[in-house]
Amino acid sequence: MLIPPARIETPRELIDQARKGDAKAFGTIYELWVDNIYRFVYLKTKDEDVAEDLTAEVFLKAWKGLKTYQPRAEVKFSTWLFAIARNAVVDYYRTTRQSLSFENLPEIADLNEVDLYPEQTNLKEALSRIKPEYQQVLTLRYLDDVPIPKTSQIMKKKEGNIRALTNRALAALKKELKS
Repeated sequence: MLIPPARIETPRELIDQARKGDAKAFGTIYELWVDNIYRFVYLKTKDEDVAEDLTAEVFLKAWKGLKTYQPRAEVKFSTWLFAIARNAVVDYYRTTRQSLSFENLPEIADLNEVDLYPEQTNLKEALSRIKPEYQQVLTLRYLDDVPIPKTSQIMKKKEGNIRALTNRALAALKKELKS
């Protein structure tokens, strides 16, 4: 069963100190977020070593990019940090020439352990054959239960585009299921 990440909000003062180059403040941010980022990356990769490497990469990129981060009410620090993590996972799959497969997506109810329905296998196979962008939007929307506004922030697309992308992804999945 997927355990939702703890709801954490990084104090604005801590972010401001880290943006000014305070390594201790960034260390505190790291301690607040490392478990959630690792969990997110691990759920996408299902590989502890890769998850550890990518988590380190996420925080290195965050440290380097923190000076350009502009705090805004509509974009929380957590959204920015998870977008870096998502991009790191996408880059990992791009460079290793692997596509996101259903097995690499978060589970709703340990579907891999219990094969109660033969359609389940078909769904897994069909999902692994659609575009990675389609896999991502379906994962965020239906497996991770992420609302459209947050999905649009993570994927860096407008909300209307997320709705259209979701519809195209569902159509592609339906087509794959029929083939």
